[in-house]
Amino acid sequence: MSVAVGYVLTLAIGAAVLSGVVIGVGGVVDSQTDRAVHGELAVVGETTVANLESADRLARAAAVDRPDDAAPSNVSIAVDLPSQVAGRPYRIAVTNETVTLRTDDPDVRVAIPHAANVTEGSRSVRGGPLRIAYEGDAVDDPALEVTER
Repeated sequence: MSVAVGYVLTLAIGAAVLSGVVIGVGGVVDSQTDRAVHGELAVVGETTVANLESADRLARAAAVDRPDDAAPSNVSIAVDLPSQVAGRPYRIAVTNETVTLRTDDPDVRVAIPHAANVTEGSRSVRGGPLRIAYEGDAVDDPALEVTER
């Protein structure tokens, strides 16, 4: 066998091994990205739920303790959330039962239940700074609204 043939065979085998390693590492990186996004969404979701439930307790207390002739109660909480998780933008959807956070790439969804009373038809907002507010005078059932800041 000549030196040129040996050299070409060595390059071919090296290229095959290198491409196998790249493909294998790519799958591991994707899996780790999914885990990182899921973990960060869970943390952001728990923070959102904690603030939502705090605002709900404040709104209920303000409505119950308000005299009949007083102006309507207003509660507003500014929540500073990251605008991205693991370098990816995300959205937050708040319903009466859950706070759902999701990313599109990778497709990850995290739903966290809560006990707050949220306005029906609350919409999905971009991840980032939020405002959780209650404005009104409903003593029995104050409802919160979540908006982007």
